[in-house]
Amino acid sequence: MLSSFFSGISGLISNSHSINVVGNNIANVNTVGYKASRATFQDVLYQSIFGASGTSQVGRGTALSSVDTLFAQGSFESTSEPTDLAIGGDGFFIVKSGDNDTKYYTRAGQFRFDKDGNLINPAGYLLQGREIDRTTNAPFGVDTDIVISPEPSQPRATEFIGMNVNLQSNTTWAGHIDASFGGAGTAIASATLSEGGYPRVGDYTFTVSGTTLTVAVAERGPDGALTGDTTTYTDTVAAGTTYTNWKGSGLDITTAAALADGSQTLGVDGFAVNYETATRNPTTTSNYSSSITAYDSLGQAHTVTVYFRKSYETTTPQSSVWEWMAHLDAADSATGANALAGSGTLVFNNNGALTIGGSANTVNFNFSQGASADQAIDIVFGSGSGGGTTTQYPIASTTNFQTQDGYPPGVLQNVTVNSEGVISGHYSNGQILSLYQITLANFNNPWGLSREGSNLYSETLESGVAYTNAPGEGGLGKINPNSLEQSNVDLATEFVKMIVAQRGFQANSRVITTTDEILAELMNLKR
Repeated sequence: MLSSFFSGISGLISNSHSINVVGNNIANVNTVGYKASRATFQDVLYQSIFGASGTSQVGRGTALSSVDTLFAQGSFESTSEPTDLAIGGDGFFIVKSGDNDTKYYTRAGQFRFDKDGNLINPAGYLLQGREIDRTTNAPFGVDTDIVISPEPSQPRATEFIGMNVNLQSNTTWAGHIDASFGGAGTAIASATLSEGGYPRVGDYTFTVSGTTLTVAVAERGPDGALTGDTTTYTDTVAAGTTYTNWKGSGLDITTAAALADGSQTLGVDGFAVNYETATRNPTTTSNYSSSITAYDSLGQAHTVTVYFRKSYETTTPQSSVWEWMAHLDAADSATGANALAGSGTLVFNNNGALTIGGSANTVNFNFSQGASADQAIDIVFGSGSGGGTTTQYPIASTTNFQTQDGYPPGVLQNVTVNSEGVISGHYSNGQILSLYQITLANFNNPWGLSREGSNLYSETLESGVAYTNAPGEGGLGKINPNSLEQSNVDLATEFVKMIVAQRGFQANSRVITTTDEILAELMNLKR
């Protein structure tokens, strides 16, 4: 008989534990990231009354088997804070105490930046993640404290300029022909620009032998230096005659009234590097220009102007050759004077498509004093520009696309987090830089974790060691920014459990009182 007392007591104890669990669940119904618990009972050792097992066993009551955590997904609450984070799926945030290297795990994603830029939860534990490399834009290294400094971001010197323009195919020739050439008493009276012609830039030598005229042209590039190429024109001419676009040279040549053997020289200029006169500067010796802002090693902005000039046309194969120059004004040049940084040529076929010169052209710029000298910038006009390719069509010259990869220092304005857990900083210079990627953890047996309070769990032997990965990888959930995961406590279920536990407690108390009454009757037999 006495054993029924202890069976009843075990029921009272177990059901009181159950009510404690229910009470704790209800108390945390509004706790962010809280996971409900469930009390599980088990029967205890049985006694065999007749010495045989099976049909003669009498139980000794009940005991609390376990208090399990229910890791079902909680609903999301939208917030206005970008660092309020919720995990959609499996996994835990990893946080670390600032006093030691002990790691804890949580589903509560209320994070804020402290005065030092540490991303922390309300208890001051630091969120863990991996830093993102600025060059590869990929996470590297091991998990570390997420610290976003409020200091200005480092500048980036421009290394790439992409430019996509259309150059007008039937534009007028821009250049300068020596006006002092020719005159009375010479074999060639004059050489002038032919309408619609494009004479090559260089040093022209006119040689008359009898009635044969030979013109040798030592060509010059867009920087004014001799290229080493010679072009030669030759034909029979008559005295006192004008030849329009003679031999396709782009020049109208008029011979003298009387031919005489001898040589004459003529200078045909294209681009001019300096600004000394109105006819010898890039603005007047180019057909089109496009300017873009580039940044030196200190993050200072400079204007780079690229000038374009149609140089000449060829017939075999049929093509058009343009020259370009990258120029710095005096205010942007280390010398304090207008300066040519680099130059090159672009070749178009008869369909207006760029065939030569579109790939990277490396130009060394010497910007203002204090910045790194000979800053190498690749200027790309072709398909690698990032926005199509340069063309030559009979429409007005225009810039269709241009870009560069440098930027000045910037002040952090705000941060955002995407579903992969990448934390990006938005800076006043317009740059959005990926800074960290949050790391999530999970366990083979998350039910074995130990609750530590403050919405934290710690690793145990039963849970096993944590395995970590980026959000969305390795079976882990993704991040929902501007959201908090609510408690997964269901009040209706808890109230039902409370009623059941209450009735169980009442019933077990009746076992004790009934046993007591039976013992009282037994004691009365002696009377």
